[in-house]
Amino acid sequence: MKDLQEKIERLKKKGVVLTIQRLAVLELLENVCTHPTVDDIYKVLKEKYPTISQATVYSTLELLKDAGVVQQLCIRKDKACFDPNPKMHHHFFCRRCEKVLDIPIKCPVSKQGEVDGHKVEEVQAYLYGVCVDCLKVAESKT
Repeated sequence: MKDLQEKIERLKKKGVVLTIQRLAVLELLENVCTHPTVDDIYKVLKEKYPTISQATVYSTLELLKDAGVVQQLCIRKDKACFDPNPKMHHHFFCRRCEKVLDIPIKCPVSKQGEVDGHKVEEVQAYLYGVCVDCLKVAESKT
């Protein structure tokens, strides 16, 4: 909950009006351990907020991304995912179950802040393969 309060304060300092819909998107992201898509978020929020539109969810996510409180991932080929952790970290995509997982790998480039004189502002590394859960399922079938 501390992270949520910090994000709300950050948004207020940036002059963002915190509507019920914006707070709902932010709270949902803070309370899931997945990396949901716009569609995923919309489906969940539509149950509680029947008048919310997909466009509202999308524009809210853009606003949250621009404010630096969430990050957008392009790890899936078909749609963007959103991560409530805006700090630099890497992600793994399971080709079987399509889960997106955080990977705690230290990135030497992020520590340096530059490469060949170029200022690095963001690093996004995506790893693709089969997650440990799917490997266990495949192993149990053999």
